[in-house]
Amino acid sequence: MMTKLEEIVLEWVCLDYERLPDILAPVSSDLGRQVTGGEVWGVLLAHLERGVVKAYLYQDGMRRFTPLPHPAGHDPEEVWWYITEEGKNVLV
Repeated sequence: MMTKLEEIVLEWVCLDYERLPDILAPVSSDLGRQVTGGEVWGVLLAHLERGVVKAYLYQDGMRRFTPLPHPAGHDPEEVWWYITEEGKNVLV
C-alpha cells in the first residue's frame, strides 16, 4: 500500500516524462502541504526500486530519452521520470 505522497508522485509521472523541479509544486498542492525536493526524490527512487517508474536522461543532441538505471548519483534536476506498465496497474 502506498502513502498519499507516493500515490500523488506516481500520478504526476503517468502522463508524460517529468523532472523533479516540474512536479514539486503540483505535488505539494495536491497533498495540501509543502513537500521538499528531498522527499519527492526519495519517493521517486523508492518507486524505481519497486519497478513502478523508470529514470531517464534527455539527450539534447539526439532529442530522445535514454534509460538511466542508477539515477541516485545524478543531479535530481537532470533526471526525468516516467511510469512503467506495472506502475499503471498500481494506479488502476
